[in-house]
Formats: sequence, structure tokens, C-alpha cells
Amino acid sequence: MTTTVYFDLDGTLLEYTTPFDELLAGVLSEDPSPELAEFFSDRVLEGITGIEPDPYEQAFEAICERYGISGDPPSLAAEYVALEAASMTIDPVVRRLLETVADRHRTGILTNGDGPMQWRKIEEHGLDEIVDEVIVSNDLGARKPDPEIFEEAKARLPADAYLYVGDTYEHDIIPAQEQGFETVYVGDEERPEARVAASGTDALASLLLPLLETTDDR
Repeated sequence: MTTTVYFDLDGTLLEYTTPFDELLAGVLSEDPSPELAEFFSDRVLEGITGIEPDPYEQAFEAICERYGISGDPPSLAAEYVALEAASMTIDPVVRRLLETVADRHRTGILTNGDGPMQWRKIEEHGLDEIVDEVIVSNDLGARKPDPEIFEEAKARLPADAYLYVGDTYEHDIIPAQEQGFETVYVGDEERPEARVAASGTDALASLLLPLLETTDDR
């Protein structure tokens, strides 16, 4: 029996190491006020969840106009995307786990987010060289928990069974289960209803590999 394994990106494979306001300060070359930082964050989130083009560029256009900040929004957005991608880390345990799974099974990344940002993170950390497929919500035009994105994941890497590993219960685990995936929940939040849950990277490796060791699709 063949098994395809998909991983979420942010909070599952990659971890944030730098606070958001510090990233923004690095681009603006000054500490943003809490109001400005919140306004920028809200505009980015609105653009991403609305599946709008260039949400970071639009957010920089908005703060430049509202707060009188000088700068070229496309250049500021490109700098921010590069800075955030470089600031993220992948635990060596998680990288080894991903490599081990990818050696045995068709493996993909299934993530919500802006296409250029998510791809920059993936390429920055060489994850595109490990997995077989990458699906970014805003490239597809459908976001988790929309069933369409999970059905697209199955269509791109057909198998007899599917497994999804994610850190957000409502947007990762529940909709994946509804679309026929087995799931592994990774997070500190206690979820007794989770079929399989891991509190951290070491626990994830110890749980996930035994689930897959009985098959080797490669």
C-alpha cells in the first residue's frame, strides 16, 4: 500500500525566531509604533486570507501613505520577504525526519500563505530539494480548511493512503481528516481528541516514523 505524506510549513517544519515587529523595524530602519505594526500586520493578513495579489506590497503601500513613510513599496516588500524567510529555522531533527520520510514515501508541503513568501522560505531552507510537491494556498486560490486544497494534494501525489502533519487543529487536522487523511497534530495545546499528537520535534519523530515504517513506497 502506498502512502503520501504532506507537511504544513509554518510552525511545523519551520519555526519563527524573530518577533514580527523586529522584522518590520529591520526593513524600515526604525522601530515601528505598536499602532503601525498592528496596522501593517492586519493589512498583510487581510490580503493573504483574501487571496489577493502582492499582499506585502499592498501593506507597505498602505503604511507609506498612512504614516508618511518614504520608500518604494515593491522594494520594501521584497526586503521583508527575504528577511522573514532568512530568520526562520528548521530543527535538525525535523530536517532529518523530513528526509527520512521523503526517502520512503512521496512527500509534499501543503501550506497556507502568499506564494512568493512561502516559496522563498521553502527555497531558503532547501526544502524544495527534499519533497516531491509543494502546494501554496494563494497560488492555488483555495486555503485550508477548504476541502479543495486537500483534494488537490491527493491529486498531485496519488496514493492508497494519505497522512498530514500540521500544528493548527482547526485548519490542518480537522479538514484533513474530513478529506480522508490520517493526521498527526504537532503542538503544545492539549487535544485529547487528536488521533495522534506530538508536543515537539523529538516526539514527532518518535511517533511518525513507526506509523510509516511498515511501508516503503520508494
